[in-house]
Amino acid sequence: MKRLLPFIAVLLTALSCQPDGPVLEIRGRIDSALDGQKVYFCPQPKPTADIVDSTVVKGGTFFFRIPADSLYIADITLSKRAPGYAERILIAVEPGILELSLGMPSSARGTPLNDTLQHWKEQLQGATSPEAAKSCTYETALHNPNIVGGYLYMLFQRGFDPEQNRVLDSLGYGKLIPDVTTRRQK
Repeated sequence: MKRLLPFIAVLLTALSCQPDGPVLEIRGRIDSALDGQKVYFCPQPKPTADIVDSTVVKGGTFFFRIPADSLYIADITLSKRAPGYAERILIAVEPGILELSLGMPSSARGTPLNDTLQHWKEQLQGATSPEAAKSCTYETALHNPNIVGGYLYMLFQRGFDPEQNRVLDSLGYGKLIPDVTTRRQK
Protein backbone atom coordinates (compact mmCIF):
# COMPACT_ATOMS: atom_id res chain seq x y z
CA MET A 1 0.00 0.00 0.00
CA LYS A 2 2.91 2.35 0.79
CA ARG A 3 4.19 1.91 -2.76
CA LEU A 4 0.75 2.43 -4.27
CA LEU A 5 0.13 5.88 -2.73
CA PRO A 6 3.10 7.62 -4.43
CA PHE A 7 2.12 6.03 -7.74
CA ILE A 8 -1.46 7.29 -7.38
CA ALA A 9 -0.18 10.77 -6.48
CA VAL A 10 2.05 10.86 -9.57
CA LEU A 11 -0.78 9.60 -11.78
CA LEU A 12 -3.22 12.21 -10.46
CA THR A 13 -0.64 14.96 -10.94
CA ALA A 14 -0.01 13.86 -14.52
CA LEU A 15 -3.71 13.72 -15.30
CA SER A 16 -4.31 17.16 -13.80
CA CYS A 17 -1.69 18.64 -16.17
CA GLN A 18 -3.52 17.41 -19.25
CA PRO A 19 -5.59 20.06 -21.04
CA ASP A 20 -9.35 19.66 -20.81
CA GLY A 21 -11.15 19.28 -24.09
CA PRO A 22 -9.81 18.64 -27.57
CA VAL A 23 -6.06 18.69 -28.23
CA LEU A 24 -3.64 18.68 -31.12
CA GLU A 25 -0.73 16.31 -30.59
CA ILE A 26 2.26 17.28 -32.69
CA ARG A 27 4.67 14.40 -33.14
CA GLY A 28 7.75 15.85 -34.72
CA ARG A 29 10.87 14.48 -36.32
CA ILE A 30 14.09 16.32 -37.10
CA ASP A 31 17.74 15.45 -37.73
CA SER A 32 19.12 13.91 -34.52
CA ALA A 33 22.23 16.08 -34.94
CA LEU A 34 19.95 18.83 -33.58
CA ASP A 35 19.31 17.05 -30.26
CA GLY A 36 19.20 19.54 -27.40
CA GLN A 37 17.97 22.38 -29.64
CA LYS A 38 14.63 24.12 -29.13
CA VAL A 39 11.65 23.92 -31.44
CA TYR A 40 9.03 26.65 -31.12
CA PHE A 41 5.25 26.62 -31.53
CA CYS A 42 4.26 30.18 -32.56
CA PRO A 43 0.55 31.08 -32.87
CA GLN A 44 -0.06 33.45 -35.78
CA PRO A 45 -0.44 36.11 -37.03
CA LYS A 46 1.29 38.02 -34.21
CA PRO A 47 3.14 35.69 -31.81
CA THR A 48 4.05 37.18 -28.46
CA ALA A 49 6.22 35.70 -25.72
CA ASP A 50 3.21 34.77 -23.58
CA ILE A 51 1.64 32.57 -26.27
CA VAL A 52 4.75 30.92 -27.76
CA ASP A 53 5.57 27.41 -26.54
CA SER A 54 8.79 25.45 -26.94
CA THR A 55 10.21 21.99 -26.49
CA VAL A 56 13.63 20.38 -26.80
CA VAL A 57 14.68 17.88 -29.48
CA LYS A 58 15.56 14.47 -28.03
CA GLY A 59 16.58 11.52 -30.16
CA GLY A 60 15.58 13.37 -33.32
CA THR A 61 12.02 13.86 -32.06
CA PHE A 62 9.93 16.53 -30.35
CA PHE A 63 6.38 16.68 -29.06
CA PHE A 64 3.73 19.32 -28.38
CA ARG A 65 0.28 18.85 -26.85
CA ILE A 66 -1.72 21.96 -27.70
CA PRO A 67 -5.29 22.73 -26.56
CA ALA A 68 -7.47 22.80 -29.68
CA ASP A 69 -10.68 24.24 -28.28
CA SER A 70 -10.43 27.01 -30.88
CA LEU A 71 -9.05 26.75 -34.40
CA TYR A 72 -6.15 28.97 -35.44
CA ILE A 73 -2.95 29.02 -37.46
CA ALA A 74 0.54 28.63 -35.99
CA ASP A 75 3.98 27.81 -37.23
CA ILE A 76 6.62 25.42 -36.00
CA THR A 77 10.20 26.55 -36.26
CA LEU A 78 13.67 25.54 -35.12
CA SER A 79 15.53 27.97 -32.89
CA LYS A 80 17.57 30.54 -34.79
CA ARG A 81 20.45 29.68 -32.44
CA ALA A 82 20.54 26.07 -33.64
CA PRO A 83 23.67 24.99 -35.53
CA GLY A 84 21.57 23.94 -38.51
CA TYR A 85 18.53 24.92 -40.49
CA ALA A 86 15.05 23.52 -40.96
CA GLU A 87 12.26 25.11 -42.95
CA ARG A 88 9.56 26.54 -40.68
CA ILE A 89 6.09 25.19 -41.37
CA LEU A 90 2.62 26.66 -41.13
CA ILE A 91 0.07 24.45 -39.36
CA ALA A 92 -3.58 24.61 -38.39
CA VAL A 93 -4.40 23.95 -34.74
CA GLU A 94 -7.31 21.52 -34.76
CA PRO A 95 -8.03 18.36 -32.76
CA GLY A 96 -6.08 15.31 -33.82
CA ILE A 97 -2.59 13.93 -34.28
CA LEU A 98 -0.18 15.74 -36.57
CA GLU A 99 2.89 13.96 -37.91
CA LEU A 100 5.43 16.69 -38.62
CA SER A 101 8.89 16.59 -40.14
CA LEU A 102 11.18 19.61 -39.82
CA GLY A 103 13.89 19.67 -42.45
CA MET A 104 14.45 20.75 -46.02
CA PRO A 105 11.62 20.69 -46.90
CA SER A 106 9.35 20.42 -43.86
CA SER A 107 5.98 18.65 -44.01
CA ALA A 108 2.93 18.09 -41.82
CA ARG A 109 0.10 15.59 -42.28
CA GLY A 110 -2.62 13.96 -40.25
CA THR A 111 -5.56 16.33 -39.82
CA PRO A 112 -7.89 17.69 -42.53
CA LEU A 113 -6.79 21.34 -42.39
CA ASN A 114 -3.11 20.42 -42.17
CA ASP A 115 -3.45 18.08 -45.13
CA THR A 116 -4.94 21.06 -47.04
CA LEU A 117 -2.01 23.29 -46.04
CA GLN A 118 0.49 20.60 -47.08
CA HIS A 119 -1.22 20.19 -50.46
CA TRP A 120 -1.13 23.98 -50.99
CA LYS A 121 2.56 24.06 -50.04
CA GLU A 122 3.36 21.30 -52.54
CA GLN A 123 1.45 23.18 -55.25
CA LEU A 124 3.45 26.34 -54.47
CA GLN A 125 6.71 24.41 -54.68
CA GLY A 126 5.70 23.10 -58.10
CA ALA A 127 4.48 26.46 -59.43
CA THR A 128 6.44 27.55 -62.48
CA SER A 129 5.50 31.24 -62.35
CA PRO A 130 4.23 33.90 -59.93
CA GLU A 131 0.83 33.69 -61.67
CA ALA A 132 0.67 29.93 -61.07
CA ALA A 133 1.55 30.48 -57.38
CA LYS A 134 -1.13 33.18 -57.05
CA SER A 135 -3.68 30.95 -58.78
CA CYS A 136 -3.10 27.93 -56.51
CA THR A 137 -3.20 30.18 -53.44
CA TYR A 138 -6.47 31.76 -54.56
CA GLU A 139 -8.03 28.36 -55.35
CA THR A 140 -6.96 26.98 -51.97
CA ALA A 141 -8.42 30.01 -50.17
CA LEU A 142 -11.63 29.90 -52.23
CA HIS A 143 -12.26 26.21 -51.52
CA ASN A 144 -11.55 26.55 -47.79
CA PRO A 145 -14.05 28.88 -46.10
CA ASN A 146 -12.37 28.22 -42.75
CA ILE A 147 -9.23 29.34 -40.89
CA VAL A 148 -7.00 28.19 -43.76
CA GLY A 149 -8.88 30.26 -46.34
CA GLY A 150 -9.08 33.23 -43.98
CA TYR A 151 -5.37 33.13 -43.21
CA LEU A 152 -4.38 32.82 -46.87
CA TYR A 153 -6.75 35.68 -47.70
CA MET A 154 -5.12 37.82 -45.00
CA LEU A 155 -1.61 37.03 -46.25
CA PHE A 156 -2.21 37.33 -49.99
CA GLN A 157 -5.10 39.79 -50.30
CA ARG A 158 -2.82 42.46 -51.77
CA GLY A 159 -1.49 40.00 -54.35
CA PHE A 160 -4.91 38.87 -55.58
CA ASP A 161 -6.46 40.80 -58.44
CA PRO A 162 -9.55 42.97 -57.76
CA GLU A 163 -11.96 40.34 -59.10
CA GLN A 164 -10.50 37.62 -56.85
CA ASN A 165 -10.79 39.93 -53.83
CA ARG A 166 -14.38 40.85 -54.80
CA VAL A 167 -15.34 37.16 -54.94
CA LEU A 168 -13.70 36.37 -51.58
CA ASP A 169 -15.20 39.50 -49.98
CA SER A 170 -18.67 38.59 -51.29
CA LEU A 171 -18.30 35.15 -49.71
CA GLY A 172 -17.50 36.66 -46.30
CA TYR A 173 -13.79 35.91 -46.16
CA GLY A 174 -13.19 39.17 -44.30
CA LYS A 175 -14.84 37.49 -41.29
CA LEU A 176 -12.44 34.55 -41.55
CA ILE A 177 -9.33 36.70 -41.09
CA PRO A 178 -7.82 35.79 -37.71
CA ASP A 179 -8.20 38.25 -34.88
CA VAL A 180 -4.69 39.22 -33.84
CA THR A 181 -5.55 39.64 -30.17
CA THR A 182 -7.23 36.28 -29.60
CA ARG A 183 -6.01 34.11 -32.50
CA ARG A 184 -9.66 33.33 -33.17
CA GLN A 185 -11.72 34.10 -36.22
CA LYS A 186 -13.51 37.47 -36.18
